[in-house]
Amino acid sequence: MPRPNNANMAKHDGPAAPIADKYDPAALEARWYAIWEAEGAFHAEPDPAKPPFVIPMPPPNITGRAHMGHGSTYTVMDVLTRYHRMRGYNAVWLPGQDHAAIATQNVIEKELAKEGLTRYDLGPEKFRERAERWRETYGHIIYEQFRALGFGPDWQRDRYTMDAGLSRAVSKVFIDLYREGLIYRGLRLVNWCPHCQSTLSDSEVEREDAQGLLYFVRYAGEDGSDGIVVATTRPETIFADAAVAVHPDDARYARLVGKKVMRPLSRVPIPVIADAAVETDFGTGALKITPGHDQTDAEIGERHQLPAVSVIGFDAKMTDAVEPQFVGLDRFAARELAVATLRERGLLVREEPHVIAVGTCYRCDTIVEPLLSLQWFVKMKTLAEPALNASRSGEVRFVPTRYTRIYEGWLERIRDWCISRQIWLGHRLPVWYCPDDHVNVAEAKPAACATCGKPALTQSDDTLDTWFSSALWPFSILGWPEDTEELRVWYPTQLLITAREIIFLWVARMVMMGLHFIGRVPFGEVFFPPLIMDEQGRKMSKSLGNSLDPMELVERFGADATRFGIVGQMHAGQDVRFSVDRCEDARKFGNKIWQAARFALITFPELGEGRPIEEASPDLADRWILDALAQTVARVEKAATEYDFSEWAQTAYAFIKNQLCDVYIEIAKDRAPSRAGVLARTLGAAMQLLHPIMPFLTEELWQHLPHEGDRIEAAGWPTSAGMLDPIARDEMSTLLAFGETVRKLRAMPQLPYRELRDVTVVGADAPLLALLRREATIVRTIARAEHVHAPDGKPQASLSMRMGDVEVLLPVDASFVERERALLRKELEKAQTEVETLEHKLGSSGFREKAPPAVVEKEEARLAQLRATLAKGAERLTSLGAISEATFQSPPTKG
Repeated sequence: MPRPNNANMAKHDGPAAPIADKYDPAALEARWYAIWEAEGAFHAEPDPAKPPFVIPMPPPNITGRAHMGHGSTYTVMDVLTRYHRMRGYNAVWLPGQDHAAIATQNVIEKELAKEGLTRYDLGPEKFRERAERWRETYGHIIYEQFRALGFGPDWQRDRYTMDAGLSRAVSKVFIDLYREGLIYRGLRLVNWCPHCQSTLSDSEVEREDAQGLLYFVRYAGEDGSDGIVVATTRPETIFADAAVAVHPDDARYARLVGKKVMRPLSRVPIPVIADAAVETDFGTGALKITPGHDQTDAEIGERHQLPAVSVIGFDAKMTDAVEPQFVGLDRFAARELAVATLRERGLLVREEPHVIAVGTCYRCDTIVEPLLSLQWFVKMKTLAEPALNASRSGEVRFVPTRYTRIYEGWLERIRDWCISRQIWLGHRLPVWYCPDDHVNVAEAKPAACATCGKPALTQSDDTLDTWFSSALWPFSILGWPEDTEELRVWYPTQLLITAREIIFLWVARMVMMGLHFIGRVPFGEVFFPPLIMDEQGRKMSKSLGNSLDPMELVERFGADATRFGIVGQMHAGQDVRFSVDRCEDARKFGNKIWQAARFALITFPELGEGRPIEEASPDLADRWILDALAQTVARVEKAATEYDFSEWAQTAYAFIKNQLCDVYIEIAKDRAPSRAGVLARTLGAAMQLLHPIMPFLTEELWQHLPHEGDRIEAAGWPTSAGMLDPIARDEMSTLLAFGETVRKLRAMPQLPYRELRDVTVVGADAPLLALLRREATIVRTIARAEHVHAPDGKPQASLSMRMGDVEVLLPVDASFVERERALLRKELEKAQTEVETLEHKLGSSGFREKAPPAVVEKEEARLAQLRATLAKGAERLTSLGAISEATFQSPPTKG
């Protein structure tokens, strides 16, 4: 038969040192990473002759430490980059870090507090210097953890969101958008964090349900009538009410529209208006409109030209725009006083428990206060429309596809983005003010104000939202605004892998900015990997005490086993109930691979001698393992395309353990002439298939096996290492089924199976008999059968089991059969009696009602075990030739 080309599998660049007796991850992982990094193995230059595969790393915060989110998200980036490099792509994984303005500032302020200082003691410039020193001291930690996990981004291309090149890109984008009229300064309602003393974008506000109260407050008519009752969760903002709104179709209040009612705190008349945004089934169907403290109210206020005022200040305390006794009170203390005051005035009708969606800061968990502030905004609708069309046209695709609708829905409802922040760490706005507060936007300080000509200009103290610079990441890290070769060859990138919770904060904004400034989407596909949860299906968190540290897993099991344990549980589109046991299983798997390679090298010394391996004509076992290899390669490639990393890992596992180690290597102990060449091919290909997931182990073993090239990734992907052979597949499937049947027969307790080397088959057709005789060597290995007989009749005493239409028999001593029947019947009678007793007990409602749940569960488990015993016993009776095996059939499950 023709053999596949094995040129890349049959050479060796010189004999390697003898393989160690035991697999020791710690000994080889650090050594190999140092070698790869020194050789520049992860570095790439733009190569237009090759198809690109570029992944931009979601930049971890400089305050970050590796967690299980990195373990899942970043591992698959590394896996896919290595895979595409082996497939011949111009593959590169581009790393970088984010200054994470609010998060980093919070960390540094905590450090200052230990010294008895605040940031105000340092001032903005010295605080920024402190932040840079902090990054130099601690920012590398997460990168070292990434190295320990085996991640291989192109470290030579590391970027930082505050470096000079990215800062220039940020300034240019701000200035260009301002000149296009897409950035403006305005007094608008913003999300304010009283702790961070800064604005937040809508996407930075996390919503949490909390138990609160709904207050029903009467707004009396200006004319002294009963007026209208309004339901509110925030009575402390009544001072800022500009109107009461009802739905235009609500007949209950039609007579009041156009009239005025008295605001119950800071009593002044305010109008009753009609607006379709009012929900008639909330509260009383009448809504107090407070444009200075609620986004929906602000939109209604704009439509009706209502005045907007904020009565809560940036310090979360009441301003002087309220009744005197409220001035300076914390907002929540003011709520209590407002309720008491309304009650005294006879205007509090009632209060009811109510679940409130509370907005909190995504960094410090402080309750956010919507209030009016003069800030900088981006007009989003103009930018959002092309990004929406890119999704609808398929120019950018989401995996899993359900996130397409989430992305599009957000863009359809998008509001202007507040980009200015009142924190000191970050990119300062390229905005300069004169003494008259005229705005000048420029990269460098202008000589004079463009409006009034005054030379005294001061740069804005505000900084940009961290996500503003992150939105430019895919093209700014490639050198934009310069026309670099990287930008020409590597943009757009092929794939973004990131957490699904930042689809709005980051993904959508990158698409918008990429389309606006480069004219193309920044990536063709977005993959959201599964969420890693604990074994109970709960999200990992410090508060639950169920968080896992991937570095502890590396220390216990090694990086390869940790990676395999993680991706081996990542089915496409399904969140992961993570089991640490899978890392232990992966560690054992690594040892199995190591011992298989060691066996091959010891049994066939020529594999490690650095000379070409002669390939003899393959026999059935050789053809079968090469067919299995070809199927495995195809399945792995399909899994990689579908981002089904569990399928990839388990397919490689099944081939290596179940087929290569458990079957072929056992057969290869016969040292047939073809075995060395086929082992070289299959073991080498197995290492290549597994390398993206377990890079250290596979690189080490690759060096001991015949190979071409210095490193496993340079050898490429084993596309043609195997060869499909349906005939060999079918014949070996039959032989393996025969071997499994014989092994089951020999599994009878007390049976001296080692002495039973003869097997009889009854009902076998001529092709099966011919196969069993032709492949007697394989049969002896997998079935431990020295001879296979096909007499006209059955042996008088034998164990039997069916294999399809064929009966397989193992001749035994007649006295053994009779003894076993008697013992087995006694066991089954006892089990049957216990089953009936347990069924009666569990069928009693009194027992289930009175017994502790743990006791009920224990009895149910025992019943299931007994039923399994009966089923297995019935099968054993059948194999013993019992004529009354139906007596002990496993009873049907009740309830």
